[in-house]
Amino acid sequence: MLLKTLKGRHPISLVFVPIIIVLLSLDSFFRPMILTSGNKQMPLYDLLLYVSGENSLILNLIACIVLVVMAFGMVRLNEEHVFIRQRTDLPAFVYAFIATGCLSTGSGMHPSLLAAFFLFLAVDRIFKIYQGTATISGSFDAGFLVGIASLFYLFASVYVFWLWMALAVLGYLRAKEIFASIIGFILPIFCVLFWYIWKGSLFGFFETVSQIFQYKNELQHASVFQYLYWGILGVLVLLSSLYMLTVYEEKKVSSRKYFIVLLSFFLLSAICFIFFRGAGVEQYFISIIPVTYIISHYFVLQKHSWIGEVLFYILIVSSILIHFLR
Repeated sequence: MLLKTLKGRHPISLVFVPIIIVLLSLDSFFRPMILTSGNKQMPLYDLLLYVSGENSLILNLIACIVLVVMAFGMVRLNEEHVFIRQRTDLPAFVYAFIATGCLSTGSGMHPSLLAAFFLFLAVDRIFKIYQGTATISGSFDAGFLVGIASLFYLFASVYVFWLWMALAVLGYLRAKEIFASIIGFILPIFCVLFWYIWKGSLFGFFETVSQIFQYKNELQHASVFQYLYWGILGVLVLLSSLYMLTVYEEKKVSSRKYFIVLLSFFLLSAICFIFFRGAGVEQYFISIIPVTYIISHYFVLQKHSWIGEVLFYILIVSSILIHFLR
């Protein structure tokens, strides 16, 4: 019954989604800490730490705001590009629950969350390219957003390769789009490098990048319940992906291409986690962007309503319990 209700559009979601995110993030306010404390950070995140005075309460408040904005952004993106063939608020609720179900969320702000925000905006720009208008400016914008994301979180830079994969899937992997995306990606990085050169501390920037890349990020605080929760999400992603494959041929061409773009986004996140030792559990913030749509698509369109209701309740209950059991 709850799933059936949330499948629709309800103005009340403007109230409930922020409340869910705030309530499930309360632990970060009662026991504030900075996850990256003591480690060198990329320039834009380092700037945020400086501006906020490294005040963990301020950083966690910013994190909550980012989560709320992204939750509603999930709904807007689907309405604009129709990945899920129905007007629904469900992506906002799914994102609210799974975004707050990560070990890192309850412990404080992380630069990967801000990187995820800019990568999400890049997904929007990529989808707009498929409309065939302003493909060059769209490629530039997407590259620019990936460049900004990498200045918060180093490993976000690999998503420039996803950008090119997405262009190939959408049929616009041409020299002018590739060149525009490269220029867009390099521009914010060049501006930061110019700043470091002007300050006479360029070596310090490269030293920071080297230390972040070589840092071994180990998952030390995850309990068996956290692994169980990730297992539940993994099962839901698998079921949702299999369901998507069964209805793949029934989809519009645009929806098929969007699905492949989102799937490649998710797979690249998994590859980063496996092959880059400095990319740890914080990849969760990035990977749940496509996961939100894939799971929401399953919940909205699968035909066996009672199965969907049961799985949705399992998702909600586990997303809440993980904050008490970890």
